[in-house]
Amino acid sequence: MIEYKKIQKIMQDIKNSQEIDLRIDNAKIADVYRGIFFEGSVCVHQGIIVGFNQEIQAKQVIDAKQAYLVPNFFDGHVHIESSMLSPEKFAELVIPFGTGTVIADPHEIANVKGLDGIRFMIESAKQSLLDVKFMLPSCVPALPFEDAGANLFAQDLAELIDNENVYGLGEMMNVPGVLMQDEAVLEKIALASNRQKMVDGHSPNLDGAALDMYVLAGVRTDHECTTVQEAMDRIQRGMYVMLREGSAAHDLVNLLPAVNSHTIKNCLLCTDDKQCADILQRGHINDSVRLAVANGIEPIDAIKMATINVADAYGIKHKGAIAPGKEASFMLIKDFENCMPHAVYIKGNLVAENGKYIANHHAEPNAKLTTLTHSMQESMQTILPEKLLLTIPSKKARVIRVLPHSLLTKCEIMDVITDEQGNFVFEKNKGMLKLAVVERHKKTGKIGLGLLHSEYGLQNGAIATTISHDSHNIVVSGDNDADILFALQEVEKMGGGIVMVSQGKVLAKLALNIGGLMSSAEPQEVAKALKELYAVAKEHYKIWDKADAFMTLSFLALPVIPDLKLTPQGLFDVTKFHFVDIDASK
Repeated sequence: MIEYKKIQKIMQDIKNSQEIDLRIDNAKIADVYRGIFFEGSVCVHQGIIVGFNQEIQAKQVIDAKQAYLVPNFFDGHVHIESSMLSPEKFAELVIPFGTGTVIADPHEIANVKGLDGIRFMIESAKQSLLDVKFMLPSCVPALPFEDAGANLFAQDLAELIDNENVYGLGEMMNVPGVLMQDEAVLEKIALASNRQKMVDGHSPNLDGAALDMYVLAGVRTDHECTTVQEAMDRIQRGMYVMLREGSAAHDLVNLLPAVNSHTIKNCLLCTDDKQCADILQRGHINDSVRLAVANGIEPIDAIKMATINVADAYGIKHKGAIAPGKEASFMLIKDFENCMPHAVYIKGNLVAENGKYIANHHAEPNAKLTTLTHSMQESMQTILPEKLLLTIPSKKARVIRVLPHSLLTKCEIMDVITDEQGNFVFEKNKGMLKLAVVERHKKTGKIGLGLLHSEYGLQNGAIATTISHDSHNIVVSGDNDADILFALQEVEKMGGGIVMVSQGKVLAKLALNIGGLMSSAEPQEVAKALKELYAVAKEHYKIWDKADAFMTLSFLALPVIPDLKLTPQGLFDVTKFHFVDIDASK
């Protein structure tokens, strides 16, 4: 918030005819209140917008040359960890694309390192120019039976709920817990609600009376809508719907028919999960705005969903619009076909120009980083080949099938060929892949095994990663046990990250030294390594072009998104909400 003493000082300066800091003339100014653009000037003093008076004297005058002047964008829901960058480096990556504020849920690192992980994210974000508002993770672990690195209850979250950078409770994925009025779940919702803070939701496929109860409990947003009907059901109940455009989930275009003059105020834009290489190539929220405009949404309406709507939803009163008293955080854009800003300002200072971060801002070393660099507790070197045997006596298996461009999966009942002992044999089931999720936090020795439909691809090798939502154990898939074991051993040696192997050799890898989720390296360096990984995925493994090789794999371990997922405890049927045997006869 902006202290009123500062406003008083600015008003006094103007009254005394002092020069203001900055005036931008000849701009097409986005008016998110009236839903129009108007031509004029924007005046800035001490980081605050002071009005539109073209006659006022300024120390610096810039001719916008008829460019659009737009508030910096908000990401309504994001997991910074999914960029694979620390918050400081994430800020340097997204600011040139016009993102100024993000609503971040650090439940990825919290599942690995608990409160220490959240504190690290808050302190790291403070070192950047990006305005990061945090939502405390509501589901660590995602479900009670998950094998995460921490278990956070309401009393734990209470230590941080009053932090000035904490704006509420993160996505409530434990829908059954809400509907069954689980006391521990409702205590977390009450923690935020009693302070008039937001409670984010996560409720795919929920409708009718169950959705009524979910909203009644206090949940106010949802970013998991995939159909117009789901979006309308939630808006009808007063919820905010996030139109998501990430690296793996591309729901924005499908949901645009739900946006009209009545519903738009409840529609926000978000990325949820987007990798740094993807951001460098396609952009961040500006890409969502571009995509919305290209599919028929008026530019000013797309801007509203990326700015004032998010600000209003989360009670961020000092930004999100171009108006007197608002923070002078805005950008200049020549057109909405590309929607790429050529100048980005934060608090009246030019921080990015022509896609490059130019701010003279130096982050202090984060003292908490050292506590997060040792995240591999379980040894992969001692896993025996027998641990990977998959017994299916009936020769009918429950198989995970990936859906195109989606986090959803389907459970397929498929015939498989086994040996005399009933064990799955790769050679006799061409194209079918083995999937394993290995617990890495508490040395339990748990390994969940499953089968992945051949449609995903992956030939002649294995991929292992410590990014496996949400508990972030190790997920590995391959077409032979030897490479699966080798990949597990190599990812441990790296201290976490992504590794691709074939015939006992490492083809490509990316080390993620922060919790096995993020790198402290520069965005371009991480993106380069990612591009090499994707090249191997396409050229060597022949992975399906309708799936993200790594993000799709990482979500196969998340037992809150339908239909069938895999945890260290085994296969989980999300629709029936219980574990199932891989043998379909059981």
